[in-house]
Amino acid sequence: MTDSRPAILCIEDNSMNWRLVQRLLSQAGYEMHWAEDGLKGCELALALKPALILLDINLPGLSGFELAMKLRQDRSMDGTLLVALTAKTMRSDRETALVTGCDGFIPKPIDPFRFVGQVEAYLGGQRDHLDQGREGYALRQFSQQVVEHLEVQLKEAREGNRKLLGIQDELERRSHHLSRLLSLSKDLIPIRDEHEILARVLSQLHGELHLERLRFYRVHESGAYFHGTGATPEGVEDSPVLPGEHPLVTWLETLPVGCILTGNELQQSRSWQLGIELGLWTPRTQALVLSLRSRSKEQHLWGFLAADRSDQAFEPFETELVAFYAGILQVSLENAGLVFHLDRTSQALGTSYEGLESTYEALKETQKALRAQNQKTALGGLLMNLAPRFQEPVGTLKEASTALLLCLEQPDLSPPELRSECHRSIARVQKAVRQVDDLIRALLRRAGQNEVRSPEWIHLHDLLREELDLLRAEDILPGSLSVELNLQAPRDLLYGVYSDFSDILGHLVRHAVDGRPERISLRTWGGSSHFRMELEDDGASIEPRLLAGAFEPFPDLRPAMTEPGRRPGPGLTACAQLLTTYNGTVQMVPVERGSLLRIDLPME
Repeated sequence: MTDSRPAILCIEDNSMNWRLVQRLLSQAGYEMHWAEDGLKGCELALALKPALILLDINLPGLSGFELAMKLRQDRSMDGTLLVALTAKTMRSDRETALVTGCDGFIPKPIDPFRFVGQVEAYLGGQRDHLDQGREGYALRQFSQQVVEHLEVQLKEAREGNRKLLGIQDELERRSHHLSRLLSLSKDLIPIRDEHEILARVLSQLHGELHLERLRFYRVHESGAYFHGTGATPEGVEDSPVLPGEHPLVTWLETLPVGCILTGNELQQSRSWQLGIELGLWTPRTQALVLSLRSRSKEQHLWGFLAADRSDQAFEPFETELVAFYAGILQVSLENAGLVFHLDRTSQALGTSYEGLESTYEALKETQKALRAQNQKTALGGLLMNLAPRFQEPVGTLKEASTALLLCLEQPDLSPPELRSECHRSIARVQKAVRQVDDLIRALLRRAGQNEVRSPEWIHLHDLLREELDLLRAEDILPGSLSVELNLQAPRDLLYGVYSDFSDILGHLVRHAVDGRPERISLRTWGGSSHFRMELEDDGASIEPRLLAGAFEPFPDLRPAMTEPGRRPGPGLTACAQLLTTYNGTVQMVPVERGSLLRIDLPME
């Protein structure tokens, strides 16, 4: 719309007429709007307040005359012109248009060459008027048209109401069927007997659709034949079996999934005569057949349902209802079979579990015996490895004892010299006894480490020496590997569990040995309140990015190596956890070569 042209609303139910009006007036520069019926036109007119409304008389719902009177009753529409577009050319029709509130009328079909000029004339002030004395006649004419229009609408309303009542009855009938179907599906959930499931479903379907014959066939587990069940007003009974290669079965396998055939479509198929021969239906009845596919293998025919009755053809809703019943029957039978197999499997599993439980108890006893035997074997091996370690202190005992005896047998030695030599021999004996005693005590502790662990006062320096000897004996610490000890801590007495600190040392040594070093250095220092220890090796280096996570749990989840080197030992996580119990800490200090582990342990 241009700034100088007003808006025009055309209320017209014929789209071709509207397009013609729009093209002519749009080319003239007017802003055009369109509504296709009286109600929409009324709403649009009240919203737009256009300068002119072109109003078709014969509108659906609200007629043009009625719409004109409604708009004229609204004071906000006083400035809007109403021009009727009507194919009615009788004088009475034009007078009716004027008496209902129109300012004029333009006859249909419109003249494309004159139409724009006619619209502009009304916008310019032209108005049509009733002849004197014709107003009463026009009102009576309009009243008669309103009555006729109301009669037509009343007739349409009655017809619509009749259809609605029919639809309501049909919906109530369907709701009744579906309610019974839903109730049946709930009742079938706990049932496991297949015969009872068949009886309930087929009997209810037989009664719902007033069937004469109802047969249901399902493939046997072997796949060689179909066994059938028939429903009659008297109840449910078995039907003759049907071979798997029967022509009817072959034909049903070619049907699409979920296909239902009824009426002429079934009578014209090649299965019609086959069904008559099998007694599924008779030549003069309305029949139905539904094929059911396996839910696990859709290409295989799982079963089919056939029914007939003589009074009336099957309606679409009834065929849908048959499909619902057949689906519920298939699911219920399959679930019952599955539950049956599950029950048998559960019983077998229960029996197997009892056997496994007794076997497990026997295995536990065997494992206990093996553990004891393994412990004996391990201790035997450890003793064999410790035997050379005992040779030195035992040899010292022998030598010192012999020297002591020789000294005592020398008559020419002065008493002071004799006493001095005896003291030296006795010191050597005492040292050898301590060595043997320490090794035996460490061995006994190691043998009893799987028993209840009790805290005790421990000299950490003695523990380090004893455990290093045992690690050598167990070949965890190679005999060729040099170990430098520098134990300078002024205080090493701590109350704790011996095996905790033997495990800590074992994890540290295993980490060092994994780097294939040539030398290991173990040193201690500290003060009155802390015990500090370092274990350093000159083996392979550790990537700097792995140092921070050396003591994190799940070492197997650490990122893969990207450069030559080695990972932190897998036992360092357990080492850190054990030290946490004693409020201690362990850290890995960066070094140029090998690794350096530092332990800080409070002594209070």
